[in-house]
Amino acid sequence: MLTPLPAPPTDLADVRILEAAVAQFALVGIRRTSADDIARRCGVNRTTLYRRMGTKEQIVRAAMAHEVRKVLAEIEARLAPIADPLERQLSGFGATVTALRENPLLRQLLAVDRDETLLWLTVDAESALEIATAYVVGAITELRTALGLPDSPPVEAAAATVVRLVHSLVLTPSGPPELTTDAQFREYAETVICPLIGVALDSRTPTADK
Repeated sequence: MLTPLPAPPTDLADVRILEAAVAQFALVGIRRTSADDIARRCGVNRTTLYRRMGTKEQIVRAAMAHEVRKVLAEIEARLAPIADPLERQLSGFGATVTALRENPLLRQLLAVDRDETLLWLTVDAESALEIATAYVVGAITELRTALGLPDSPPVEAAAATVVRLVHSLVLTPSGPPELTTDAQFREYAETVICPLIGVALDSRTPTADK
């Protein structure tokens, strides 16, 4: 059983607003997008937009969270055919970094509004990091349960560290560690990520707390 994602908005009107916001951001950038632009694109008036979603800042935050959920769902779907839980996580590290680096929306946002996009991906990235961390907590817990491992080391701390690492590798792809090929991602996952989350490749037992 794969890890369930954090619950997305269930109201179709809210989803439509978030999709419209993301599309408008990609077109002209976050800074140059107004609430009226988003309202027009999704076919509602500004009063309805504010009532349902709040201020522009709240809309941007919700739209970013919405896009994070979509990307995580796409990555999960790509990894779903891998039956072995450890192999799925080993492959998932490289797949996640690569998918984010190559994400068309992220590339477009950086092209049209680099400064504002980087602000939302760094200083104001709390919501996105929380969603990603919750997802990785579930993935690590699922893996350790499948391998019959105890609950230590602390899953939350390991998950948050993995998310911060992926975040850095996506935003700053150049510089050490050099991770561009499948082989490099695989080696890094085996030598760094597995010990971090308390999994040994050979014995399938924790690497710590022995």
